Amino acid sequence: MPPGRQGGRRSLSDLEAIVEGLNPAQRAAALHQDGPLLVIAGAGAGKTRTATHRLACLLARGVPPEAVMCITFTNKAAREMRDRAVALVGADARRVMIRTFHSAAMVLLRQYIGDFPESGRTPSFTVADPTIQLALLKEAIAERNFDLKANRPESFLWRIGRYKNELADPESLLARQPSHDLMDWPRVLEMIRSTDRYVNRLTAEIWKRYEEKLRRNDMVDFDDLINLFVQMLREKPDIRADLQRRFAYLQVDEFQDTNVAQLHMVKLLAGERQNVMAVGDDAQSIYSWRSADIRCILEFERHFPGARTILLEQNYRSTGAIIRAANRLIAHNAGQRPKRLFTAAPEGRPVVAHEAETEVDEAKWVVQRIRAGAEAGRRWGDFAILYRTTAQGRPFEEELREASIPYQVVGGPRFYDRREVQDSLAYLRLVHNPRDSVSLERVLNAPRRGIGERGLQRLLALAAQREVDLIAALRVAADEGVLQDEAAAGARQLHDHLRRAREALERQPGRFAAAMERLLRESGYLAYLQEEDRRKEERRSEVVESLIAAMHEFERRSPDGGLGAYLDHLALLEGQEDESGGDVVKLQTIHSAKGLEYPVVFVVGMEQGLLPYQRALEEGNLEEERRLCYVAITRASEELYLTGARVRWQRGEMVLTTPSQFLSEALGPGPAQPLWVPASAD
Repeated sequence: MPPGRQGGRRSLSDLEAIVEGLNPAQRAAALHQDGPLLVIAGAGAGKTRTATHRLACLLARGVPPEAVMCITFTNKAAREMRDRAVALVGADARRVMIRTFHSAAMVLLRQYIGDFPESGRTPSFTVADPTIQLALLKEAIAERNFDLKANRPESFLWRIGRYKNELADPESLLARQPSHDLMDWPRVLEMIRSTDRYVNRLTAEIWKRYEEKLRRNDMVDFDDLINLFVQMLREKPDIRADLQRRFAYLQVDEFQDTNVAQLHMVKLLAGERQNVMAVGDDAQSIYSWRSADIRCILEFERHFPGARTILLEQNYRSTGAIIRAANRLIAHNAGQRPKRLFTAAPEGRPVVAHEAETEVDEAKWVVQRIRAGAEAGRRWGDFAILYRTTAQGRPFEEELREASIPYQVVGGPRFYDRREVQDSLAYLRLVHNPRDSVSLERVLNAPRRGIGERGLQRLLALAAQREVDLIAALRVAADEGVLQDEAAAGARQLHDHLRRAREALERQPGRFAAAMERLLRESGYLAYLQEEDRRKEERRSEVVESLIAAMHEFERRSPDGGLGAYLDHLALLEGQEDESGGDVVKLQTIHSAKGLEYPVVFVVGMEQGLLPYQRALEEGNLEEERRLCYVAITRASEELYLTGARVRWQRGEMVLTTPSQFLSEALGPGPAQPLWVPASAD
């Protein structure tokens, strides 16, 4: 009997019952058993169904549940696959290991790490959360007497994580040579060369100290779960052989999102048997900023020679018009596997493209269409507004609130609940009301000024004793030695910024927006956010830029209003009932919408610099931006709207935009060619 098999094989009729209802490509994938298989599953092509039915077929053929490992990218996907498999073949499916990469690595590390003493961990190791990671990094930095302000722990944590996902280590950074043969050295070397030599040396030194602290505390960080597991498989042939015997079949979902470390985890577990089924869609690879490497799926046959490839191209989600737009768009990518979606669904409504005058007008138009759709019988939950960056959501939130339409920001807080927005508004409130101690507490160390809780209490006591407002108290405390050194300098600077802002408002009460924008810039708050954001995809500084645009827009509409009127306006917005649950319009970034579908989708901000995103263009990532737009388009099942603005507020001024190149690529010649409707014609 072949390895991994047992008695209890079901009849051919059982297998036929399992694959009944699958299309020919899905059926071929589900019935595949031995050897490597790559399933390229287009958007809406039944990927999860196919993978689950293949698992069911393995179990129906007598493969022991314990001999199968299924890897998913989310715990939710793991639960869904397990539940579906149980429905198909019964309770045996519950014994299959269905976990995320990190979860599977953690479970197996705990079982085997006792035989891997080189790791310096015990089976009861703990996983350090981000707070603990930062604390350990701060200790490592402080031990070398480095300035924490100039060497921010968050930046090192991000950089170390990127290297770990490539299976690199401190030694490879210092020697500029690979320390083992699993490392993709040309890629790692490119990362090293793109960073200052001193920064790399500093990173390696701090990384070593950080790792030593993790070992001493019997801890691993999140990236170590896979790194240590791969290291154990690489260095311990007995453990590797045992796990290869134990798991005869591996099944990996969302293979386009794997990184180098995860790829090698799969290869080492597969061994010579190579019973790997990978399911994914290279056209939906959109997470390179999380270290996902599209080459893992594009070069699958190189890693698993003799692999069979099956294409799932029939889309069960979208209308013909939407599928045609998606196919036209992605055809412009050179680094993709050949694939063309088709559907048996009706042609449906044409894709609609609309150019508004401003981002506010764009939001108004979208909300009007949502209102009209609801009046025609659609539910609020049928609608989704998708955007490239978090900052773009603000005008849509405001217009939805104005129209009393319930909505939910998926995957993050509402715009006005975001930390950076609340910080910025605290600056505004303190200028408007210099006795606002809550706002003072919020801005004191945003950015860091060295004023702690005791310093705050001294400021409050001083203001009460001298009967002065809090802005004045900042200067008095600095001048009279109530605060000293860094705290005194910080208080004096903050006082000067706030005083200048108040003087500007006294001169021109109705022109508050420019004064507040200047305050946020000159106080160092925007620079503080930009530094914090250098390691992140969604920039907090852009969210504040959107808030600044909102201030200017309010001033334009209400020239006599002033700062107080604007704060009142926000208070009324915030006071409206939060209806984020149930039947609500969804607002979310395109990244967070992957895997979801909605009857009606608005892809907004279709402009060069937004989609495609300017930073991505500068970094040579046009094809990933096109894949991102492809993901957005294929979220729609019935109606698709692509919108943009002719002018948009950017960094303190109204800028004329250029329509996204993706519009002409997706809406090419054809019988149902949509039009980019200018604002003047609407």
